[in-house]
Amino acid sequence: MVINDLAFNPDYSCISVSTSQFHKIFNCDPFGEFYSSSQGTLRRSLSHSMEDASAAAAAAGNKQEATNDNTPTAFLKMLFSTSLTIIVPESESGNRLLKIYNLKQNLKICELTFPSNIIDVKLNRKRLLVILETGQIYIYDLSCVKLLKVLQVNVDREFVGDLSADDKSWLVLPLSLITQQTDLVNNDPNPQPMSSPIVRPVDYFYFDDLVEFTRRSSTSSQLYNKQHITLEDINHDAHGWVLVYDTINLKPIVVFQAHNSSIGRITISASENKIATASKKGTIIRVFNLKQEADKLRIKQVKNLRRGHNSAKINALSFHNDNQILGCGSETNTIHFFKISGELVPTEEGEDYSSHDMNTSTEIDESDDDGDTSRSSEDLNENLANLLISKPVPESPPSKDGPISWFKKTKNLINNHYTNTIIKKLPYKDYLENLIWEPPTRSFAYIKLPETIHSGKNKVEIGFNGNSVYLASYQTGNFYHYKLPRHRASVSSLDDDEKRAACPLISQYSLV
Repeated sequence: MVINDLAFNPDYSCISVSTSQFHKIFNCDPFGEFYSSSQGTLRRSLSHSMEDASAAAAAAGNKQEATNDNTPTAFLKMLFSTSLTIIVPESESGNRLLKIYNLKQNLKICELTFPSNIIDVKLNRKRLLVILETGQIYIYDLSCVKLLKVLQVNVDREFVGDLSADDKSWLVLPLSLITQQTDLVNNDPNPQPMSSPIVRPVDYFYFDDLVEFTRRSSTSSQLYNKQHITLEDINHDAHGWVLVYDTINLKPIVVFQAHNSSIGRITISASENKIATASKKGTIIRVFNLKQEADKLRIKQVKNLRRGHNSAKINALSFHNDNQILGCGSETNTIHFFKISGELVPTEEGEDYSSHDMNTSTEIDESDDDGDTSRSSEDLNENLANLLISKPVPESPPSKDGPISWFKKTKNLINNHYTNTIIKKLPYKDYLENLIWEPPTRSFAYIKLPETIHSGKNKVEIGFNGNSVYLASYQTGNFYHYKLPRHRASVSSLDDDEKRAACPLISQYSLV
């Protein structure tokens, strides 16, 4: 038996498991199975929208599906705690069929067939997104299952992107997935072939009004001064750009650079417009706080988080329900928890805040060893940075333009012959200034799964409920219930490793 998909509903009250033999839905707290494909009916009530199955029967004339013990399933997605469920059966001929069910009545509402295999499904109360292996993203109005638009993108075996759970219905994905054939503005879901000469949709689309500059590297400066910014210009700058697409109004609303290298994982908070991204290297995670100002969406705050020193694939990112904690899981079987509330990096109008946040490099090698006392050459930079910060800044005469900022004072402090000589001899010297301005925050708690890693990797899904953490493992099919330690200040120094707390295990169950 193979586990094809594990998925929490948006409020983490339930988790579904899809396997090569069946699909099931479990309540998280208290833990218990309440739906199985072998039974075909809901076993008990979990919310106002899920009533006891004994009170629900299909009305006369409704199309009702027979169930059996062998129902291989590729995906099962729940709409919050409602009985509306999306099921993609697994078939030898491919996973091209999608069914929309009312599980309370065991009623198939409709089914959709696609031209290629489905690799992911996203939904909220307004929209249903179906992602195909050939790169199409089908966007439906969920209320009437009406096709609104098809986006053509580049996808690999796994779709890197997320759909917000709220009614804003933002689709966030790496800009590198956008191709020259992607039509970002045409609202016709079935556009007619263009007449000769062939004009590709992105060729005449400019990103000038959408770009939010989050750093000022030499290449970004070229974009900053450019009159018409094209997709080619941005891709030439870096691969770490992110696109936020409005699936309600069917148009892009903002693009920004999240990392220097390619994006490996993206997630969106349930509210407060927070977007978390991780590069494929997996050492640095960033949380962006977006706010609507007039007719433009702007990035107001940025939080840098450090997972570890060594590269590792990030396979899980999840915001807590209260949007104050971010959970991060990697293929190393370690799950980190970051506190993202409190003071973030402000980005006031006209301020070059790259030295405060976005230039903190994603390319630093960082280890993922909890309690490891070994130190890398990167630590030398950070220790020196902390030393320089701790030195008193000499008093300077008042400026005609007002008081000199701490930033300028500190910058003048390190611009001397002594520190410049040291910096030239240090490895990673390019990152020293960034560490002084904004060292990434480390996790305040972690979990090391009690599993042996096979094939060098594992994948989990992360859910929250108050101070409870839920983990579901693809490798073993186990469901773990842990407790978060009491909130404490996030760790910012490598010398504070021992302050990170291990989450205690409360209970463990099997999903298969």
